[in-house]
Amino acid sequence: MDINRDKLLNGVILNPDDLEELKVGYVVKGVVTANFNDFSYVTVADLHCVLPISEVSYDPKPKNPKVGTAIEAVVIRISEEQGIMLSIKRLKRNPWDSIDELYKVGQRVNVKVKNITSYGAFVEFENHISGLIHRKELSIKKHFTPNEIVSVGQIVDAEIIEIDKGLHRIQLSMKKCVGNPWEHVADNYQIGQKYIRQVSSVLDYGAFIEMEPGVEALLHRSELGLKKTESIKKHISAGDTIEVEIQTLDVEAKKMSLKCIQFVKNEQPNSEE
Repeated sequence: MDINRDKLLNGVILNPDDLEELKVGYVVKGVVTANFNDFSYVTVADLHCVLPISEVSYDPKPKNPKVGTAIEAVVIRISEEQGIMLSIKRLKRNPWDSIDELYKVGQRVNVKVKNITSYGAFVEFENHISGLIHRKELSIKKHFTPNEIVSVGQIVDAEIIEIDKGLHRIQLSMKKCVGNPWEHVADNYQIGQKYIRQVSSVLDYGAFIEMEPGVEALLHRSELGLKKTESIKKHISAGDTIEVEIQTLDVEAKKMSLKCIQFVKNEQPNSEE
């Protein structure tokens, strides 16, 4: 579609009877007057036009512009049934057309966190292309929630691990930018050694103890002498300090098990005191 920056861009007053003067490809100025789930109404002179949300930007999850916003758009369709349809994004080059020139698998980039979900974080590149850092690629830790690792608006370092031009999808990894902590575990830890560490998370079958960032060990519930009907979470919580002894160590499988020597409940102070 050829884009024509016609005199209409300068605010020529149009009436419904002058519809024939407007053509597909003409660039117009208008004001957003109403928003709905899938589209916005835009007033161009005296004409009411439709701006589909999919035509706002190349972002996979575009948002309607705010009511009252002055916009510049190109006419992409004119029909009696659907009226005048506009597009903002088609005034710009689709960044995905040149994605191969901009980014490569293995490249490290600085990206901004846009949104956080239970399965990962959506991030934005400088040219508004979006990507996903899956939960398993957010951290070298095993047990965490995405909100514990990143926050909306944060700039993070990540490595591109997949580019799918056809699906407009980029996958990234933050943990690839950090060294593998298990590489030196055999040198730093031995069976029978005792350590004082903190509980990082608690599950029904046991508690995970953070030995160092990226290295967690399992303290099975049986090591606490609990009955089958007892809840482990009543006895131990994340943040508790505990003295443990290494029982088993499998560096290749990245597994370490512990037995409990003693632990101190991390009592939170009363905010009213």
